[in-house]
Amino acid sequence: MLLSGHTMDKDCSPIAGANVYIMSERFEPLHQGLSDEKGFYSFDLPEGEYKYLVAVKDYGEKYLEYWCENIDLTEDRTIDARFDTLEVYALNVFRVMGGHPALMAYFRPMSLKKALAGETDICPEITGIRAFVNGGEVSVLETNRVREFAVDRTMGAYLIQIALPDGVNDWERVDIEIMDDGGAFGMATIFA
Repeated sequence: MLLSGHTMDKDCSPIAGANVYIMSERFEPLHQGLSDEKGFYSFDLPEGEYKYLVAVKDYGEKYLEYWCENIDLTEDRTIDARFDTLEVYALNVFRVMGGHPALMAYFRPMSLKKALAGETDICPEITGIRAFVNGGEVSVLETNRVREFAVDRTMGAYLIQIALPDGVNDWERVDIEIMDDGGAFGMATIFA
């Protein structure tokens, strides 16, 4: 099966020479490659499920990572990875049964600027969130900043409620894009 896409910056300009990894549940690289001069990457992989796709260039110096989770490769799939100086890490999406017909998305945003400044809580104040369900943009209904214990400290995380598109009762793919007040950008994708 062909898994391919482009590595791009926040403005959708190609990022050449980005590292693209297919990783196991234990974050072990199973396959890795580089994007070409147009930002294109591709893997010819056996049919199956792959836990993570991670893309980045100059990690921790110029950019943070793009994460994609739960890739069901039963047909050829395209995943475009956009990354900048924010990271949407540990994205989880779930439905609250008996509630409003919507999805909840939980994630830990991380800021390269805060990390380089040596701050313990590297969660930025998010000023913009865009959500996409099955490829179409949906409304962000509620945004909640929460605290989470992370190994040796607490840090900020977000729990957001996003609308389901009209007539849709389930989801296949959710993309979350975030921005801070300085224009930094981050994105992540999760498949059901």
